[in-house]
Amino acid sequence: MRRCGTYYHSAEFFYHELWKDRLRQAGFRVISIQKIEYHHVWDIRLCGTLTAQCYLLLSKPVQNKPCEDLLLKQLRLEIQHIAKDLGPPIKADCMSVARIGGRFRVSFIWPLGKPGQLLEKDKKPAAFSFLIRRWVRRNRN
Repeated sequence: MRRCGTYYHSAEFFYHELWKDRLRQAGFRVISIQKIEYHHVWDIRLCGTLTAQCYLLLSKPVQNKPCEDLLLKQLRLEIQHIAKDLGPPIKADCMSVARIGGRFRVSFIWPLGKPGQLLEKDKKPAAFSFLIRRWVRRNRN
């Protein structure tokens, strides 16, 4: 680690990272997490994999009340559960969940955290070059 340099992680994105970790544990791929600057509004964009959809539909108890989209309702309950674990709970009327295909957008009012946007990091192909460099040298024409 000393050869690679120091590791710095900004404290401004502490709650952003907590949300990202919890949603990844549920099987979602987090595209972006943003807290609006002048309000306590959070905007999270997710990609729902089959693992995440199965987690929401099969492992969580389902209420017998009829609803349009059961997956959105289960995601709403999961977000409220995560918020309750991380700090103050989110009221039901302070949250909006939308779905377009396999992508989800969750917006809610939650007072914790600092403003900013945490984006999904691209995987750089150069990061793996040190692993395969020897193999390429050995297997050249």
